[in-house]
Amino acid sequence: MRDASVRILLAGGTQSQYQLLIEQLQNIKRQPYLLTWFEDYDHAERELAAESYDLALIDCQSDSERALYLLTSIQQSAVLPCITLFEHSDSELSVLAQDLGAVDCLCADNLHIAILERSFRYALDRSVVDQKLSQSHLYDPLTGISNRQMFRKTLDAAIETAKAQQTKLGLLLINLDGFKRINQAYSMDTADEMVRTMARRLSRCVRKSDRLARMGGDEFALILDDCRNVEDVALVAQKVIDVLSAPYMIEGAPVIISCSIGVTMYPESGESVDGLLKRANMAMMEAKSERGSQYHFYSEETQVGALQRVNLEKDLRVALRANQFEMYYQPRVDLRSGETVGMEGLIRWHHPKRGLVSPAEFIPLAEECGLIIPIGYWVIQQACKDMKYFDSTGKTNLHVAVNLSFKQLQDNMFVDTAARIIKDSAVDAHRLEFELTETAIMSNFQQTYEGMMALSQLGITFSLDDFGTGFSSFAHIQRLPISALKIDRSFVSNVISDFGDAEIVKAMINLAHSLKINVIAEGAETLEQIQFLWENNCEQVQGYYFSPAVSAKDFCAIVDQRMTVTA
Repeated sequence: MRDASVRILLAGGTQSQYQLLIEQLQNIKRQPYLLTWFEDYDHAERELAAESYDLALIDCQSDSERALYLLTSIQQSAVLPCITLFEHSDSELSVLAQDLGAVDCLCADNLHIAILERSFRYALDRSVVDQKLSQSHLYDPLTGISNRQMFRKTLDAAIETAKAQQTKLGLLLINLDGFKRINQAYSMDTADEMVRTMARRLSRCVRKSDRLARMGGDEFALILDDCRNVEDVALVAQKVIDVLSAPYMIEGAPVIISCSIGVTMYPESGESVDGLLKRANMAMMEAKSERGSQYHFYSEETQVGALQRVNLEKDLRVALRANQFEMYYQPRVDLRSGETVGMEGLIRWHHPKRGLVSPAEFIPLAEECGLIIPIGYWVIQQACKDMKYFDSTGKTNLHVAVNLSFKQLQDNMFVDTAARIIKDSAVDAHRLEFELTETAIMSNFQQTYEGMMALSQLGITFSLDDFGTGFSSFAHIQRLPISALKIDRSFVSNVISDFGDAEIVKAMINLAHSLKINVIAEGAETLEQIQFLWENNCEQVQGYYFSPAVSAKDFCAIVDQRMTVTA
């Protein structure tokens, strides 16, 4: 069976030259060639735009300027090999033609069969290589979908189409939350396979007309054509969340990855590629500031919020130098004795203009910009100072717990610096507790393990915070020097009204006790919740039922009052 015909377009030249080429091509037995001739260069250009060809022959003898313009136009619009014909194949114009992208330059008076066949085969083979290179530049090698470069071209074309047809366009910027910790906790191959899986999930949940791309790392983008309204786009965003949030198995254990989606609309949110992407990124950061998988549409308020974050970061740097932070403490109560046995230290920021700034607002920002490390050291140092203050008031048996960020654990100087702060403060390290979340531990398990073991040698204890909201295995928990599990407030708040949450909390308590670990429940606000936790053998409770977080001075007053009531 013979190969399919190679379609060649001849631009320029004469009727006699066309007839000569026809005769020569008919004598080539290895491959059939079909030659189409357009004497006018403009007609040839329109033909190439409308029809598919494998090769272009451009005669540059009669009008070299127009011929070279056509060559340039072809190279800019398509991956099509071009061969130019000159009176002399080594002329200055032939050199220029090769600079402009011509695969070969032939002498028009020397078009023998062997020369033509060699030139055509070289041009076609070169075209295959060029197409593969073009593919590699425009598609993501890991997932096979469009890459950032291809996406920008596609979005630009989609904007032009929407503008011409006066339709709306939706853009979703999708970021996998916590993927960096997955990357650090497991192998690179595991992380790559997760990205491939998420790309496949996204590909299956969108329309064929929608365009999906991987922007890099853990970020994807999705173009939605011809959107009628924002409600349609919101439905797609929620569908993406549902699909990506399905459990993913890593080493036999299910892991749930949340995502944050920023949404922009053409033309409301912008009329250019850069404008839409910039605003989609702003909206995505807004979505990231909320817990769990969320999508956020760009609005003018979003831009205001982005500017506020920039100013807040600047103020945060000033706050660290100007000593605008203060430690507040929330009591931990032993359910057996009813006594206050410890406290959780929580940082507060007294902004000179905004007043008290919520940790939920500035802690994530501090983690993003790297300030969480010096702020974390300040927290440890201030907690040690306050422990000395508590001791001076006769409360020498209280334990103080402070939170650690996963970025602090990644600081190579953390263990030495924390040990020095504790030593210089001359406090009893056995009464100091560091709280870590599951995701913080798993961000770099080996480094975390080594740091915890070194600090435990000083007498410091550890608790696992927000238990049940992250991902970790019991094998990991058992290897670590953890003395308590803290049940997240999201479970505790519903133990009376939700049977499922009640059963989960019971199971958590039983699990902890089987591991010989105590349990601390957060967020207890009602007597019924306290009664439930007591009946199910939870050791300690903290929450608004007993007290919100208060200053060190007010904390001492609360403890004194409770001691008086108990007596």
